[in-house]
Amino acid sequence: MSLVPWKASAPTPFFKSRVGDELASFQREMNSLMNSFFTRGDLSLPNSFEASYYPSIDLKEKDNKYLLDADVPGMVESDLEMNFHNNILTIKGEKKSEKETKDIDYVCVERSMGSFRRDIAFDEEVDQDSIKADLKDGVLHVELQKKEKSKTATKKIAIKH
Repeated sequence: MSLVPWKASAPTPFFKSRVGDELASFQREMNSLMNSFFTRGDLSLPNSFEASYYPSIDLKEKDNKYLLDADVPGMVESDLEMNFHNNILTIKGEKKSEKETKDIDYVCVERSMGSFRRDIAFDEEVDQDSIKADLKDGVLHVELQKKEKSKTATKKIAIKH
């Protein structure tokens, strides 16, 4: 008498494909989550933590525009620079330290100083000619209008013989 190894019956194709689809879907979701965490250009942390000052922002979408608020306490217009290119808003700035006093020994220093750069990418096209910004009470307010979408989603094209 010979021993034959026992094998469980193979799963039905429906079960196999369903499990495979769910695992593939889970893997895609995890990859997407990890990619968005490490490669976000919109609201991500700086690539290195050498910058000692990094302003917090709020980004809201309302009707046909985006509204952005950035906390930049103690900064004036000349400390900030903004550019818009390839649907990415770049905000750069430098928060300078106050005059150094040689005869004072600091017990605690918590206020941050240094330069920063924030790149915020937008999903929809922005009309760069209509971007408005103002600085009031340590908050930079930026308003970005979305470009108007074409009125017709599709256009019928005649085919000539």
